[in-house]
Amino acid sequence: MRSQSGCQLELLSIGVKSSVNQKAGIVITTRNREQDLSKLFSLLQEQPAWHQYPIWVHDDASDRVSENYWQQVKKHATLIRNPRRTGYIVNRNISNASVPFDFIFSLDDDSCFVDPDGPDLAVKYLEAHPKVAALSFPLVDSFNPPPLKDTSPYPCLSYVGCAHLIRKDVFIQLGGYRSDFIHQCEEPELCSRIWAAGYEVYAFPACRVHHWVSPESRNYRRMGFYGARNRVWSHILHTPISLLPLEIARAFGSYMKFSLKTKMPLVHLSGLASGIQQGLFNLSDRQALSISLYNYLTSLPVSAKK
Repeated sequence: MRSQSGCQLELLSIGVKSSVNQKAGIVITTRNREQDLSKLFSLLQEQPAWHQYPIWVHDDASDRVSENYWQQVKKHATLIRNPRRTGYIVNRNISNASVPFDFIFSLDDDSCFVDPDGPDLAVKYLEAHPKVAALSFPLVDSFNPPPLKDTSPYPCLSYVGCAHLIRKDVFIQLGGYRSDFIHQCEEPELCSRIWAAGYEVYAFPACRVHHWVSPESRNYRRMGFYGARNRVWSHILHTPISLLPLEIARAFGSYMKFSLKTKMPLVHLSGLASGIQQGLFNLSDRQALSISLYNYLTSLPVSAKK
C-alpha cells in the first residue's frame, strides 16, 4: 500500500482476545487528544451492544499527554504507536491493513455511535450486499437526535472519515488512501476508485454518529491549503477530460467564495495552484471515470444526510 513505504512503527499490544468477535471492529486515529479519547472509551463502554467490537487505536506520536495515557489506551484497545508523526491518512492505511477484521468501523477520537443497534445493522447490511464496499453514516448534532423517519439505505458519492464502515478486502484491493494527499479529501478520491471498480457506497441512516468536533490540534490554514489542493488534484485524477476545465474552474470559484468567510484567500489560492501542479506531475496516476458514471455520481448526495 502507498502509505507503508519508509514508515517504521512501534507496535504495542498487537492481537485481540479470541473471545471477541472479529467480524468487525473499530479503528481510531488520534494525536494529543487524551480527554476526547477518554470520553469516547466511556461512551463505547456504555452500550453493551458495542462491546463485541474490538478497538484499535493508532496514536500519531502524541507528546502532550499524561503519564497514564498509554496504559489507559491499552486498557481499552490494541495500540499502534508511532515513534514519529506520520499523519492520519498514513495511519488509517496502516491500521486498516493491520486489523483482523473483515469490516472496519472508522471513528475519530471525537465521534461516537448514537444508535445502540446501528453498528450491528450496518455489519449485517454489508454481509447481505457484497457489492456495497462502504457505508456512510449520518452526522448528528447530539446524542439525542430526533427519531428516524426513514432508515432505508441509499447510494451516495462518498463518506466522511469519522463515520463509516468499509470492507477491508476492497480497501486493500484498491490500495487504500493516497498518502501523498497528506490531509483532507482522501475519502472521495478513494470512493471514485471504489465506484470505478464496480463497487458501491451507500448511506446508512440507521447508524448515526455524533461528532463533537474537538478544538484540540486543528490547524485551519493547513486544512484550507490541503482541502483546496486535493480537490483540484482529485479532479485531474478522475474527472472526464471534457468536463475537467469546467470542474477546475468551479473549484477555484467555490474556494474564492469560501475565502470571504475564512479570510484566507492566499492559502486557498496556493492550495489550488499546488493541486494543478501535483495533478500534472502525477498524471500517470490518472484514472478518469466514464462520463456516464461521473454524471451519475455527481447526481448523488455527497455523503449520508443528517
